[in-house]
Parts: sequence; C-alpha cells; structure tokens
Amino acid sequence: MKRILIHSLLSIGLALFLQSFTPWWGVVIATAISSYFIRLKGSSVFFSPLLSIGLLWAIQAYSISRSNDFILAEKIAVLFPLNGSVGALIAVTGLIGGIFGGLGSLSGRSLKVLIS
Repeated sequence: MKRILIHSLLSIGLALFLQSFTPWWGVVIATAISSYFIRLKGSSVFFSPLLSIGLLWAIQAYSISRSNDFILAEKIAVLFPLNGSVGALIAVTGLIGGIFGGLGSLSGRSLKVLIS
C-alpha cells in the first residue's frame, strides 16, 4: 500500500512537471520512470497509474473547462456521442489519460525486468 501511494504521488509529480513542456505523452514518460524505480506487484502496475493519472487529467480538464464556463467543452461534447454532456467528456478524458498512464507504467516495469 505504501509503495502504491509513493508511486502514485511520484507519477503525478512527474506528470505535472513534464506536462509543462511536453505534449500529452509526457504522462507516459512520467509513469514509466515511476515504475522503473518503484516496484509494484501484480495488477497494481497498471491500475495504480490508471487511477492517479486518470484523476489528474479529469481534474485538469475540469479546471480548464471551468475557467471558460464550459463553453468549449460543451461544443466538443456535441461532436462525440455523449449527448452534449460535459461531465461525460471529462470522464472520458480522465479514462484516456489513465489508460496511457497505465500503459506507460507497464512499459517502465517491462524495461526494468528486461535490464535486470
């Protein structure tokens, strides 16, 4: 449990740092670095970053959308089969970010196993 918390906090910290000068794929690098240095067991290698990065992206999407009264989010939500739901758009954004975070974490763990 302690490793999962440390891994999640490190992933979020690195993702926030890397997102300031990389595109969306900075979270993949952040979770790969976290998983390379902090060993997680079993399915927590994928699901811990899925939840932490997913929450990070959902919170960031909500914060950015709130700053313009959800005008752009409403227009984008209409383009997808979400019935114009901004909440669903934010949830999908978080899910996509979480999946990329989980895949990055699996890559970092696989690299560690390959090198060792």
